[in-house]
Amino acid sequence: MAFLLLFAVLTGLEFVPQLFVPSGVQKFNTLRDILGTLNFFLLLFAAGLGLFIISAHLRNRSLKMVFTKPCPPYVWLGSAFLSAVIVALLLDLIVLGGMTALSLFWHLPVRTGLLFVSADTFIASIGLAAYLMLLATVLHPAIAAILAIIFNADMFYDGFVWAQSAIRAGNHSAGLRVLERAFHFLYLAAPILHPFSRQTENIYVSMRVMHDEWKYLLFSLGYSLALSAFCYFIALSALQRKRHI
Repeated sequence: MAFLLLFAVLTGLEFVPQLFVPSGVQKFNTLRDILGTLNFFLLLFAAGLGLFIISAHLRNRSLKMVFTKPCPPYVWLGSAFLSAVIVALLLDLIVLGGMTALSLFWHLPVRTGLLFVSADTFIASIGLAAYLMLLATVLHPAIAAILAIIFNADMFYDGFVWAQSAIRAGNHSAGLRVLERAFHFLYLAAPILHPFSRQTENIYVSMRVMHDEWKYLLFSLGYSLALSAFCYFIALSALQRKRHI
């Protein structure tokens, strides 16, 4: 309830500019800002679902009874993941329907970018939920949340760029080269929410999709499913090694 209240308040604040500047351009900018805010909360909610489903069962020690009969670990873990994905999909459809209705209400053209951005957000939520489920399996939920927030691909990429800049500036120390390779490896290994963000950033601005840009949804889906499968098998292996099974 607290999450939904914050969700509603921040989304309502996006309407404030529209009350004072009721132009068509401002309406479009407000619509885009609202969509961005809602999608951000959807990603947070998907991550929270993945974290909560695992950590709640681990804390109340109910998995021993669940795994005894009739549910094996791989079925329970898969159903928990599917539950988070289904909830994320339903919320994503609600946001898409709301943005479409708002476009019609404001007499704005319903652009295909709304569908693209919503689908891209849902695809990102799949991998994010799986990643948080993996972290919650092997770590305390608080540590898992901190690790997911701080240690991300963007941070490692910034470190990699900094190390390369320092090397090009004339610093050729062995330690700096080790840091460069470490940051590069961690950047490649860390999960990425939007692996093709550079190719699709114009869609998020203009809400228009070219014919050859729809393929990035399929590429992102493939990446997200591969990440989810990797997280699933690692989490399953960690669950099977714990005493409650």
